[in-house]
Amino acid sequence: MYEYDLIVVGAGPYGRSIAAHATAAGLRLRLLGRRTRRAADGRTVTAVRPYGRDGFEVVTEDGESLRTRTVVLALGPARFTELPSDAGEFRRVAAHRDRFRAAHPALFRRLPTVVRLLLTDHENTGTDRVTLLSMPVRRRLSRTPDAPPWVDTRFESAHPGLFFAGLLTAAFFGPAIRSAHGAEFTARRVLRGVHRRLGRRQR
Repeated sequence: MYEYDLIVVGAGPYGRSIAAHATAAGLRLRLLGRRTRRAADGRTVTAVRPYGRDGFEVVTEDGESLRTRTVVLALGPARFTELPSDAGEFRRVAAHRDRFRAAHPALFRRLPTVVRLLLTDHENTGTDRVTLLSMPVRRRLSRTPDAPPWVDTRFESAHPGLFFAGLLTAAFFGPAIRSAHGAEFTARRVLRGVHRRLGRRQR
């Protein structure tokens, strides 16, 4: 029924890191995204929607339908908003504004929600911008459309089996997630969540 255990949408540093961990764990994986290396499928994903009892259908720009148990959306800032011309400097300043928050995303996640939101700069990354998801799914992700999608400690959203990585999760894990610095931390946590969703023990 499902061709894949995991499809990762986005071939930037977060997507590639998650894909590497999933491959090492022996999962049936597909990596899709424009910023590709040879291991990635360069097609754009146009839709991600629920399929079956607990899976997803991922549709590519040429109409191919892929079925998977879990999905990670590792979408970069280009999908949501324009960055300043010196985007590299922008990311460096954001990541180093507070060394504690940047170095300890797990501790940042434990702060009360109100405190985390006050400490995080919003960059127009609300769930209403994730247009490849159907509207019913988007409505489940956060209380308001302009807020980032809620994720648990394993980066799983309020929709079971749907995970987020990268910029969209900065409100929950802090400045480290604004740059490639947080990719390894994210990949390890996401893989734990995927294994739990698949009913497997992590190797």
